[in-house]
Amino acid sequence: PHRHDKNPQLGHWVCTQRQRYSKNQLSSNRVLRLESIGFVWCVIKQVQWESMFQMLLEYKDQHGNTLVPRSYNKSPQLGRWVGSQRCLHSKKELSSNRVLRLESIGFVWCIQRLIVDANWDAMYQL
Repeated sequence: PHRHDKNPQLGHWVCTQRQRYSKNQLSSNRVLRLESIGFVWCVIKQVQWESMFQMLLEYKDQHGNTLVPRSYNKSPQLGRWVGSQRCLHSKKELSSNRVLRLESIGFVWCIQRLIVDANWDAMYQL
């Protein structure tokens, strides 16, 4: 937080790190060090991501999986979000923390691979 009542100097430092990161003025070493402790670059985006992750957990509770259709009528934004997580992951732009969290709930990164494997298993059973 920018305002940290117990330690204003820390609050200012955190704000400075976020500003430098957004301007691409923070070394990759410092970015990695901060990310290794779960540093949040954009609080608003983090809150939005957490909200969508919770929606995905609810979907999993109802359907038994995380295979949200891209055009999920009940919650179109969830389908788009799931697709965007796969895209970010394939471009290596998803933080390791988010990858781990998604994988911890059985998130499927590649639908095509899932289909191929299911078809192979079905043919093998014949």
